[in-house]
Amino acid sequence: MKTRTLPFRMHLFCVVAVSLSIAAPTDAAEPQTNQPAALARVPAGAAEPVVEVIRTKRAGTVVALLVKPGDVVSKDQVLGHIELDAAKLSVDTARANLEATGTLDQMFWQYQALTVTRGEMEEAVRKRTAPKSRLQYALHMEKWAKAQLEAQQDLKKVQKINFEHYQNEYESRFFRAPIEGVVTEVKVAVGQVVGIGAVAFTVSNESRLSVPVAVPVPAAAAALQAGKLSLRAEPGQPTIWAKVAGGSGHPSTPGVKKSLHLSVNKSDLPAGVACKALKVEVLVPDGCATGRRGGAA
Repeated sequence: MKTRTLPFRMHLFCVVAVSLSIAAPTDAAEPQTNQPAALARVPAGAAEPVVEVIRTKRAGTVVALLVKPGDVVSKDQVLGHIELDAAKLSVDTARANLEATGTLDQMFWQYQALTVTRGEMEEAVRKRTAPKSRLQYALHMEKWAKAQLEAQQDLKKVQKINFEHYQNEYESRFFRAPIEGVVTEVKVAVGQVVGIGAVAFTVSNESRLSVPVAVPVPAAAAALQAGKLSLRAEPGQPTIWAKVAGGSGHPSTPGVKKSLHLSVNKSDLPAGVACKALKVEVLVPDGCATGRRGGAA
């Protein structure tokens, strides 16, 4: 019997059966055709609505709240912010320094001119219409101008790093909604002094579900690279895409399994199925369920 090649193996699929739990949003799922696969079962937790907690990234005083409990918000919408004056001054100054290119332009054209002069001196010395000392001087000036230009270029690199740093510092003072949903809690007030990591808002979205599933490390690596996995509510049901929202080490089996959060729309699941009791099958590439090439769990 001929040995099967890796491309032949990777188009096969094995199935990992899991229960639902919920934690993050996803885009609308696409229906797929059923695919044959070997079956393995991995337990998971109970399903819950998506709830995102927004915490402070910088210490400071809250100066603006733009939403209240019950407000519907979109992803990345600003919910409020702490004081901005000092951070805004720093980022504006850094931007001005970065955008000021007069000295850099001057050094560039000075270097270009001295390069032309050095070339002319080389030609003159070759024709014996100028002494070698003038060529040595032209070479020295060209080298000096090049060093000046490179110093200015290095300075611009530092100024770009400074600008990006202060820009991040400025942006970190805003509270933004990580998902589309409804504001369920506002835990801060205008004038309140907050430290780093304090809970400021919670946003929930009960129409989105996240499926935490523990899978072998090879399957997790393939899923994180692809950004999505197939799942179905039960054998024989059409499959849908689930977005891989993230992953972390599995506490009980580090190095063997990895916990993934697969995000799906609640509306894409079978009608009439209780989410807390729902079992799904997650399809992973053949050989990934056990970590062995070509093996099924």
